[in-house]
Amino acid sequence: MPKAATIKDIAREAGVSPSLVSFVFNGKNRVGEETRRRILEVADRLGYRAGQAARVPWPAAHLVGVIVPSLEDAPLQELSDCAYRRGYTVLFASAKNDPVRFCHLVRALAQKGVEGFVASPLPGEEEDCLTALDVTEKPYVPLGSNPDQTIQELIQKI
Repeated sequence: MPKAATIKDIAREAGVSPSLVSFVFNGKNRVGEETRRRILEVADRLGYRAGQAARVPWPAAHLVGVIVPSLEDAPLQELSDCAYRRGYTVLFASAKNDPVRFCHLVRALAQKGVEGFVASPLPGEEEDCLTALDVTEKPYVPLGSNPDQTIQELIQKI
């Protein structure tokens, strides 16, 4: 039986350091997309299988923030499922119809490394909400009625 591939084997094949391979497997956002893809392709080709305790890197590698006025009024599960199928993990937050909270959530999610936002600006506070999103310099799209289309639109902007 052939020896199982290790992180060192993947690093050698991909031409990177073992720590960089570890960053990819742990979902760190410090790795460029081309390098991340090369590492994952090599891992797949070598048949690398992480141990039970290891995190699965694919969906955790990309984060999307979703901010809505209320968690009760949005098609969140379907949105999450659509994002997951495309390799993204969704972080949900409720502004509870508070514009100050909306701005706080935008800043907090941006600091957590989200690559983009799906957001529903608060009625009557659209200008302040959009300004908060603009300041992050991350792409955003409004929460639409078709979750799959909403996620596709955001990913195209990322």
